[in-house]
Amino acid sequence: MNTPLLQTRDLTKAYRHKTGFFANPTSQLAANSISFELAPRERIGVVGESGSGKSTLGRLLLGLTTPTGGDVWFDGVNHKDRSARDWTAFRKRTALVQQNPLSALNPQMTIGEQVAEGLLVHHVAGRAEAYERSAAMLERVGLSSAMMTRYPHQMSGGQRQRVIIARALILDPGLVVFDEAVSALDVSVQAQVVALLRSLWQERDLAYVFITHDLRIVRHLVDRIAVMYLGRIVETGDIRSVYEQPRHPYTRALLASVPSMDPTIRNIEPPIKGELDAAKVSYGCAFRSRCPYAIQRCASETPVLRTVDGQQAACHRAEELARSVASQTDVAQRKEMAS
Repeated sequence: MNTPLLQTRDLTKAYRHKTGFFANPTSQLAANSISFELAPRERIGVVGESGSGKSTLGRLLLGLTTPTGGDVWFDGVNHKDRSARDWTAFRKRTALVQQNPLSALNPQMTIGEQVAEGLLVHHVAGRAEAYERSAAMLERVGLSSAMMTRYPHQMSGGQRQRVIIARALILDPGLVVFDEAVSALDVSVQAQVVALLRSLWQERDLAYVFITHDLRIVRHLVDRIAVMYLGRIVETGDIRSVYEQPRHPYTRALLASVPSMDPTIRNIEPPIKGELDAAKVSYGCAFRSRCPYAIQRCASETPVLRTVDGQQAACHRAEELARSVASQTDVAQRKEMAS
């Protein structure tokens, strides 16, 4: 494997909460001892329910949130050791594509001004060249250069999302974090944006982290997948292996919840019951109250992320969950991934 472009070790973020004037503050772990690596041009998907810590992880990777503990390295440099100049160079090589493009864009600036802004701020090009390159980038993401003079409110949601992608790629970054980048779009527009991202990745020296709760989308866009639950990575592996043989009950339940258009495929996996319970993070398996496979050991011993047949899963019964997911998605997903 190549030298990692991005690496984390025991990355942790705790948020403190205080419910009343006299109440003792409590803390919630949004990211809990996360360790993984990302090689140049590699694509990893981070999936899980809302509240699992996906967006917090993305912001920690980009240095937009200060970790409570642990380390992040990019190109071999620890975030903790970066000087102001190092951070400027880091910002030039990384980008974030946010979920809501309307809130991410400045309503008082034209589209051309916003796409060109990175080139001007980092002194990569003069104003004339910056606007010329911005027009070309808009054309590349499927928008007319005539939209340079428009404002965000004059565009559709899909068009605004393409603008955000153009702005993120204008500096030719080595790493992009897509935070629920297509979840707010219509299904037909989602398909267009997915095709665009695949095309852009093929032609650019780009690695990315794709954060989403939509397992229908992520399988078309990544090489590896990491499943998060209450701040922890509970399963990770290459996309095909995890989809065909999930080793964690939470992954199985997520895959079983993906709807299929094939009426002959029925879901026989139990659905996820209950809600996320942060109180169970401190001991045992955090998923145990919602898990149909939970045993006594799950309540007393926190499972560690360990290797099981080439994948990693944080489950005491990972070896017992070796069979393929016999769910409504299994046959359809295999056909799609083989195509």
